[in-house]
Amino acid sequence: MLHNTPITFQSTDGQTITVRRMLPADVNLLVHIYRHLSEESLYQRFREPVANLPPLRILEEARILAEAGYTQGKGFLAFADMPGRPGTPVAGARYIRTENKTAETAITIRDDFQKRGIGTQLLNLIIEEARKDGIRTLIANVDANNRAVINLLRRYPYPQKREHYGSEISISFDISQEPVNQPGELVRTAKAPGLRRQIPPGRNAKNVKIAQRGRR
Repeated sequence: MLHNTPITFQSTDGQTITVRRMLPADVNLLVHIYRHLSEESLYQRFREPVANLPPLRILEEARILAEAGYTQGKGFLAFADMPGRPGTPVAGARYIRTENKTAETAITIRDDFQKRGIGTQLLNLIIEEARKDGIRTLIANVDANNRAVINLLRRYPYPQKREHYGSEISISFDISQEPVNQPGELVRTAKAPGLRRQIPPGRNAKNVKIAQRGRR
């Protein structure tokens, strides 16, 4: 379950990516990822222009997600070695339980590491771990302009339901059955070194309150 043993996989361009469980103390690592997002990616992630995102807002959001991803579900951090900066955080993923067998999921990847198959691998991991935890339905609430994530989810051979809520699309998919085909494969190796709006499904009153706290 990635408690003590990280896993690794290869990105599509051959770079080794190391993934481990996210801990509540990893707040600054999440902030590092957010700081390496483009203005467009930040808008898709926070649903607000960059001018409305003071550092404290981003820090508080990271703190909430790091804690909720550990106590109400599971979160994961992906790292890559960069010139002069080994073990740089490049992506985060999590699912947070909203009901008994339902969880909301999200993946954030630095712009310079997108389109390398990392999102597929992280989603495979989320599905694998969520099923172990008894989750039967995953919900992703995605900005309608985030075509990369929408297309990624569309490729997964699970029954899906899509609903529009303003500028957001809520995509739910049933992971209780084995898919016929699954994009990519999660390759495990030995231990590696080192606005107010209508509420989409998967966001209960508690989660909405948490989200609003993160936007102050």
